[in-house]
Amino acid sequence: MTFRLTLLIACLALGACADPDRDWALAARDDTPETYLEFLARHADAEQADQARNRIRELKVIHAWERAEFKASLDGYRGFIVKHPDSEFVASARDRIAALERDEQWEFIDGSTDKAVLASFIQLYPDAPQKAQAELQLEEILVAEEAARPKERPGAFRLQLATFRTALSADHELRRLVAMFPDTFLGPIRIETPGTNSSGGRFLLKTVPMTGTEARAVCAELTARGQECMLVNR
Repeated sequence: MTFRLTLLIACLALGACADPDRDWALAARDDTPETYLEFLARHADAEQADQARNRIRELKVIHAWERAEFKASLDGYRGFIVKHPDSEFVASARDRIAALERDEQWEFIDGSTDKAVLASFIQLYPDAPQKAQAELQLEEILVAEEAARPKERPGAFRLQLATFRTALSADHELRRLVAMFPDTFLGPIRIETPGTNSSGGRFLLKTVPMTGTEARAVCAELTARGQECMLVNR
């Protein structure tokens, strides 16, 4: 009896009596790197040994991904990709990076009054959760610009006040007319450049649009005060 007990103790100490299948089942049940390492320490040559080594590598990657997800930072996801470029989680890491970069950009431009910046964000991130807000802000800017834009008066005519060969001469005359007739022209005088008319390369001074009655009345007032004018189609 004493001999058998001694033999059993020696057997257990040397691992000769260990059951690889039983120990593998226990290791797989816990499914941790520690239990697989313990299995390999006992059964380095067992048929499940390679499976244990592969599972240890898989678990390390899984735990690394869980840490990256917990940090949820650009550095964390980028570091994961560098360390585990062949992992099945790389695609997800790239998606997380793209989302974080998008959110950082939105945080920077949220509330911006730059139309180009908002339009660029909408184009770059058509599926972004911030797209609706970006479109709303862009629309508000456009509406505000339209409201601030001077509205042209109705009317089929303008008064042509003078023609010049140079823009500088036209600008000088415009200033003189505004100073002399501050309330006569029903609106600002504009310089029409050669590129927008058929005046043979001359710069034209014209009033805002007017009705026929308005144009004749204003021209009569100007003529009475020594200022030439000509009624032209709008």
